[in-house]
Amino acid sequence: MRQRILLGLVCLCAVLGTALPVAGHPPEEPDHGINESSFWDLWSGDDERQIPATENVSAAKSLRVTSDVPLDAPPKAVEAWNRRDIAEMPTTNSSTVVYPTGAARTDGRYLKDVSVAIAGVTPSTRVLLSDRRQPLYIAPNGTVLGTVDYRVAVPEETDSSTHRTEWNVTAHEIESVTLLMDGEPVANTTTDSVVRLDYRNQSKNVTGSQPLTLRATATVELTETRHREKTVCAPVGENRTCRDYWTGQTKVHNETVTVHQTREVNVYEPALSGYRTTYPNGNMGVVVFRSQPWYGLQLPAGEIRGIWRFYVARDQQWDRLVETDGETTTARHSPVHPVQVYAYPIRTGTTQDAHRDITVLDSYGRIFPAPDLDSSIALDTVSGTYVGSFGIAARAPPGDGDQTVRATGLVRGTQTRLSPDSTANLSVNRSEIDLTVQNTTANTVTVEVTLTDANTGAPIETASRGGYIQLDGQRVNTTANGTVQAIVPRQGDAITATYKPDDWWRTAPGYVGDSETVHVEGTVLRYVDLLFTLGVQVGALLLAGFLIDRITGWGFWPPWRDL
Repeated sequence: MRQRILLGLVCLCAVLGTALPVAGHPPEEPDHGINESSFWDLWSGDDERQIPATENVSAAKSLRVTSDVPLDAPPKAVEAWNRRDIAEMPTTNSSTVVYPTGAARTDGRYLKDVSVAIAGVTPSTRVLLSDRRQPLYIAPNGTVLGTVDYRVAVPEETDSSTHRTEWNVTAHEIESVTLLMDGEPVANTTTDSVVRLDYRNQSKNVTGSQPLTLRATATVELTETRHREKTVCAPVGENRTCRDYWTGQTKVHNETVTVHQTREVNVYEPALSGYRTTYPNGNMGVVVFRSQPWYGLQLPAGEIRGIWRFYVARDQQWDRLVETDGETTTARHSPVHPVQVYAYPIRTGTTQDAHRDITVLDSYGRIFPAPDLDSSIALDTVSGTYVGSFGIAARAPPGDGDQTVRATGLVRGTQTRLSPDSTANLSVNRSEIDLTVQNTTANTVTVEVTLTDANTGAPIETASRGGYIQLDGQRVNTTANGTVQAIVPRQGDAITATYKPDDWWRTAPGYVGDSETVHVEGTVLRYVDLLFTLGVQVGALLLAGFLIDRITGWGFWPPWRDL
């Protein structure tokens, strides 16, 4: 057993079934083959401490033991740790039993403290949607880890001058351990105290929450031998002779006890659908929706991360083990520390790869009240409400090579390819906007805007398809013939019209915007002012030329002399 866990006796209680609280503590150094940088990611929620300046520790350990750090992905080390750590469960004999405080237990007549405890499902992620909704998402293929144990209570023997009873345990075992999903058996084994049950292809049949049950059956066979003293007398001549002897009768007792523990889980295999397009400049446009919350997108040009981030913390129901033989009960620090991945909404929200030309156009999802993290978790979550990442729309360069779009799930290894079968390919065309000044006054300008498809010349009506024309601070819409006339305040020498199209996946076809600027023609007073300004500037140039000619004697004045 590892030295990092104190397996010493913490309390000794004379009352059957009593166990005093024992605080759990995580390991102090990397173990189970987990490298140091990954190991320190597993213990969010544990007490932070200040490291003395004289203590020589790595940067990874220094960061993790003094603070909690959000993770960008569920670490693979969680699965490796849990699979190996469960082997640290202490073994017992038929007269004692060991179980974590969170175990399910039941008693029979001879089988006592028959217990089963789920240590975890791997890979899995508990998603903190809100304070009330925190589903445990499990992969379609995975492993359930746990422990089972029991003890045999042998009845007390009796002994008197005429009667004697003997009890013997002839056989005992865990007969079976069965994993059930939604009530249906999916895996079965016979085992000792450690359970590792693999399940496969648990998907598409059940939507929403379903029970995952670990059921253990223990059996025992005992023999009860009853001895009775008998006196037999027989005549011997005229006398009777009596003698005493013991007779024995053996009875076999069999008992079977079943215990189970259940967790509500959601099989994580979100249905994926979406839209794709190619912009006129060659950029990729993509919209992806999933039926369950998910992490983000992997595009050929980079990555988009949704609102979720991750942390890992130990299961506190395994902080201590209870050991009992029916008369004495002790509690001790557990050598087993299973850990769980958690996903929570981060304050920064949806973000794109900072080093790539990727634009997040929109993000969709249900509105949830933000969850409060456990007080021991020092991470920033959203305040108030947030929009869960159920859909993301983005524009990005096409990248090189493979143009596959993949959606990354919240459970490790659940990455889904955006399939052509569930993707609608939409077109995005160039638009062309034409702006003409119809009339001007000192205070207003009347203009006509014409909007057409740059490829086909077809008019674009914004009133019915969404989008609008931004015309010097005001919004206008084109009619069925693609035109609109508007009177705008005169605020300068130029007017600009910009087409702001609706999202390309909401209309067919989609468009990219266009813009045009025209000069505003002046009134008579405006022209007089313009001529006066030009006259002053030309007169100043002529005067300067005259003075330079007289001073230098170059003889170029007047400049029109040779015309």
